[in-house]
Amino acid sequence: MPVVRLNDTELFYAEVGEGLPCLMMHGGLGFDHTYLHPWLDPLGDVMRLVYYDHRGNGRSGRPPWETLTFQQLCADADALREHLGFEKVAVMGHSMGGTIALEYALRYPERLERLILLDTVPAFDYWENEVEANARRKGATPEQLEALVAYEDDEVGFRRAWKLIEPLYFHTYDVALADRVLAKTVFSVEANKAQAAFLEGWDATLRLSEISAPTLVIVGDDDVVCPLSQARRLHEGISNSELVVFERSGHLPWLEEPEAFFGAVREWLRRT
Repeated sequence: MPVVRLNDTELFYAEVGEGLPCLMMHGGLGFDHTYLHPWLDPLGDVMRLVYYDHRGNGRSGRPPWETLTFQQLCADADALREHLGFEKVAVMGHSMGGTIALEYALRYPERLERLILLDTVPAFDYWENEVEANARRKGATPEQLEALVAYEDDEVGFRRAWKLIEPLYFHTYDVALADRVLAKTVFSVEANKAQAAFLEGWDATLRLSEISAPTLVIVGDDDVVCPLSQARRLHEGISNSELVVFERSGHLPWLEEPEAFFGAVREWLRRT
């Protein structure tokens, strides 16, 4: 798999498919592209998927943690676009990666062809009120509620905390599937902790109207952490957007309702 040096660090990436080039922005932070690849590869029949690990994550470099900012993460994405020779790209961002995708759309509008936002949010002002309530409705234990808001100090603790809350991220939890999805993940507890600093006060809601590219907003109806209420805020704020809700999915609808998910994305790309 290729590694390229850009903006004083190394970015790991992998390409799949043909068609409209699409930068695939993983969430976390502290996870990497492997929970998306190969699971989203079926879209390679309509797009050239460029999976990559953000700086400080996965198989990418570990530059100084103070460089982990929205400005730098977006600059890295655009440098990768330029390195690959694409004049314009689609961007698909999931969860935390969706907030980076939103920032990219706002910072590099002339480079954006399409925007796909998967189970993400325009701000984090809802977290204290909604996330705990959503988790309680799913029967979360006190230990799970605590793990949802804690940052761990080492990789062992990070992995343990994730396995504790993992069932909350699914509508129907399949432990074998979940294990396969994260089997190749290179975790970064440092990146997970570093994101807290640059997320503080982040709010894109008042700028959503600036996004003009065709946008698809996707959400699982049973998503605890990036709920339907926040997908609606995105849809209402971005005028040229469509909202698709998957009723039997949590935070990862391409895993729980793959046929419907891939069909919806392909149909939207065909029409826009």
